[in-house]
Amino acid sequence: MERLTRRLRHGLLLALSLVCFGAQADSLRQVFLVQNSGWMEPFYLDPASGFKPLVTQLAATAAGNGEVVIGAFNQADNAHPSPEWTYRGPGTHAKLGESVSALKLARKASGAYADTDFKEALLAAIQTGLEGREGIVWIITNNKNSPNNSSETQLKNREFYDLLHKEAVITRIAAFPQKMPVKSSNFEANGLMIYALAYGENASAQLEQVLAQPTLATLLKDDRVRLKPLTQAAVRFIPTGVQDTPDVSAELAPDQQTVVLNINVDGSPKTAVLLGHFENQFNPYQIHSANVAMRLDVPGEALQSSISMQRIENLEPGARSEQLAISLQLPPLPSQWSSEVLFSSGYQRAGAIEVQLSDQQLQISQQFIARMNELFPNDALPDVFIPSSEASSSATRLPIVLQISYPLGPVLLLLVLFVLVLIGALFAKSLIAGKKPVTVLVEGVAQQIPLKPFSSAAVYDERQNKVATVKRSLFGTSIEKLSADVAVRLK
Repeated sequence: MERLTRRLRHGLLLALSLVCFGAQADSLRQVFLVQNSGWMEPFYLDPASGFKPLVTQLAATAAGNGEVVIGAFNQADNAHPSPEWTYRGPGTHAKLGESVSALKLARKASGAYADTDFKEALLAAIQTGLEGREGIVWIITNNKNSPNNSSETQLKNREFYDLLHKEAVITRIAAFPQKMPVKSSNFEANGLMIYALAYGENASAQLEQVLAQPTLATLLKDDRVRLKPLTQAAVRFIPTGVQDTPDVSAELAPDQQTVVLNINVDGSPKTAVLLGHFENQFNPYQIHSANVAMRLDVPGEALQSSISMQRIENLEPGARSEQLAISLQLPPLPSQWSSEVLFSSGYQRAGAIEVQLSDQQLQISQQFIARMNELFPNDALPDVFIPSSEASSSATRLPIVLQISYPLGPVLLLLVLFVLVLIGALFAKSLIAGKKPVTVLVEGVAQQIPLKPFSSAAVYDERQNKVATVKRSLFGTSIEKLSADVAVRLK
């Protein structure tokens, strides 16, 4: 066990060093470990089994064009390795499905079906499948871990699941119970379990993105449960209104996480009191009890906040708490005539409500236990579902956006004035820029003289003697004669 832990830590250090030197790919590799030991017999031999098609669709959906590695795992012996790697390539290639279809049950050298060793398979997935780099490991299993068919199976399970929970290198674990009744001549089963493990910090974020795909949620019947981490994102806030503040309203953004607080400047509110509920995000765990504290974090502002709820008790996964109130001191609002407001598409102030749960006690929900008993009758609930002792507190960051609304009248007035000034400027420019022909009669003979506003030109008779000067202003033209004996006039 200690040796495995050291090797996993070494793998994490290798992964982190590769990231530091820019070796981290945009799309991390995903390894799919498919159990093929004796306990899996009905999944392979039942003609109506949807096991292999599910594995193929899962790998293709989760990875897309990203790199996939497929390995069939049981427990290695002299007769065969475990895992046995059968495919490496893009999730969209036809050979992925072919490799899954070709998977068979493994046997020991004695001819008996092979046993199962989860720890061995996971270590190989990290060292060989991921090559020590960050990535995602999927395990498709019937939940029976039986190295050497030992009577100490429960102890070995506990060692393996402690490793999953306590090693920081495993940053995120999700599980999907899947109903799939199958039957063979020796065994029958009601379902299987699919685990998704993130190896490394970047893998945690990518696993969240992978699990957020609607197609994947449809394939896995949206039965996702979170096993790790249990120290963050425990709840989300569902606003239901605002107390005694008609100029403020609240709603959830399309991401169903961000709280949007709409503020009408006319009311000049100083404090907003949000009403709503906390929803337990820790499926499949009931928040049996926890102390609640919160603070408002808006960058650049030192604002006060408070919450009416001091404690959460017996909050089932997905359930909502009794109504609570969050008081938020609003930041000083900029003037409507400031450049920050006038020359932007809208004024917003973004931040977060940080909720801390301390003395957090989690319990597996009875509804989930009943679900597991249905899928795996007569089997003890795997220890992987027991909350880690390290999950005694959690921090949840709930994004909040203050959306400021200003009266439209002054803005419209300013817009009208701007348009008028622009039109006037364009009109003046056209007048100033254009030349206008001026007709001058010299001794009855007409001359065409082009003039711009505020310009002048000399007027000559037929002998080329200067006899007058013609001038143009913005509103008209005039003429100055040099000799009274010469008839010069404007036409």
